[in-house]
Amino acid sequence: WKRWCEITERSWALPLALLIGLALLGLLWTKDLPAGLKVAEATGYGVYAFMGATLPWRQFWVRWLIRLFLSGLLLNAIAAFLMTWKILPWHNEDYIVYTGFADHIWLSMALTHALLWILWDIRNKWNLSVWFNLILGVIFFIQLAITPGRSGQLLFVLLMPAAVWILFSGKWRYWALSAITLTVIGMSLSPIVQSRAELGIKNLEQFITNPSVTTTSWGERLATMWAGIDMFYEHPLLGVGTGDFALGMKDLQARHMITETPGAVGDSAANSYISEAAVLGVPGLLLLLWFLITLSKEAWDARMTPQGWFILSYLGIFWIGGLYNTLTWGCADAFTIAILSGLPLTKRAIIDIKTERN
Repeated sequence: WKRWCEITERSWALPLALLIGLALLGLLWTKDLPAGLKVAEATGYGVYAFMGATLPWRQFWVRWLIRLFLSGLLLNAIAAFLMTWKILPWHNEDYIVYTGFADHIWLSMALTHALLWILWDIRNKWNLSVWFNLILGVIFFIQLAITPGRSGQLLFVLLMPAAVWILFSGKWRYWALSAITLTVIGMSLSPIVQSRAELGIKNLEQFITNPSVTTTSWGERLATMWAGIDMFYEHPLLGVGTGDFALGMKDLQARHMITETPGAVGDSAANSYISEAAVLGVPGLLLLLWFLITLSKEAWDARMTPQGWFILSYLGIFWIGGLYNTLTWGCADAFTIAILSGLPLTKRAIIDIKTERN
């Protein structure tokens, strides 16, 4: 904390501090304090961003932070394959094949993040050798293609071409885009991907023709989004209160304003932005957007540094993935964005890292 003045240089500090404060303040009018404390806890992980911003970061530590991230995914991939093949006695998370010890939605997004980072490192040769990156890339891509994680698979299709366009120029850009196109085609040939895509389309059509059927993944998501929009419409200034989403949804269902969701408890809108607007109103939504925009600008300005690209690629996942998942309230993603926000992105910090010897 001797370097606390570093916090004042970070453009995201003010909106994040206000968002944490508003989430705590929202506990005053919540009707479900236990749920409110869980949401406040996830938002409160932002404290780690302030702590990270005060650390004397060096290139060595940034490199090892990324290596540990990749190592964790690699170990989980090895365990996932061995458990699925019955070589190890344990079972995959939720008994979903090839997921290892991770939730399949989170894992699919983490694998996409790793692949986006590997693309940067292959171009810049900063962290690992090209061949080692290629081996990791193949392992992570195979796992992404054969697990039922539509969230990460969609993000891969959307973000990888954009990453190629940003990182490469001239003929290399088109070679890289061709390679990415082939990988997307290869992913689309996976029976698991095809079955999940067909199921998603079928579920969406089913909900459109009969909104009362919410026993599917799409049905539950759309029903909770609908509930979140109604909550925001009824309580635009302060929202329903931190953690009150589930009670608010039950109230809307009791008044027959939204469809029933038998067997499912809607504790979020399956959308980061709608969820925040529902519980904290306009102020909560604006503070979240202010925080993400300012952090994104910092990361974009530093995109050709390792930490800048690592954060920017994750923010692409956070921005888009937040449209169909409430990432702001998930402990794993709330903790991740807090830790990454604290990485050095300001001009002075970037110069410190670039001038330091490996």
